[in-house]
This record gives sequence, structure tokens and C-alpha cells, in this order.
Amino acid sequence: MYHQEIMQSLMSERARALRAEAAAERDARLVRRAREYWAERAERFAARPAARRRRQHGAAPAR
Repeated sequence: MYHQEIMQSLMSERARALRAEAAAERDARLVRRAREYWAERAERFAARPAARRRRQHGAAPAR
């Protein structure tokens, strides 16, 4: 194998590793953001049911 082919092989392996690492970081960031979103959403909607249950019992049903 020539020096250029060896170096090309090493560079392509390194680039593949860096792309895989970047993809893993993006996935981890996405998972973290999704967990934060759903936790915040659960907190926001957990407080709401008590406020929603108040009804006007004398009101006629909507048609």
C-alpha cells in the first residue's frame, strides 16, 4: 500500500468516528430536550385539573 492510500484510509476512519460521535451527541441532546419538555408539560398540566373541574352546574348543556 502506498503512503497516500494509508493516510486516506486513516482519514476516512477518523471522519467516520467523528460523524458517529457527533450523531451520538445530537441524539443525546435531543433526548435531553425531549425529557425536559415532557417534564415541564407534565408539571404544567398536573396543576390544571383542579381548575378545570369547576363547572357551572346550572348551565344548560351545549348543543
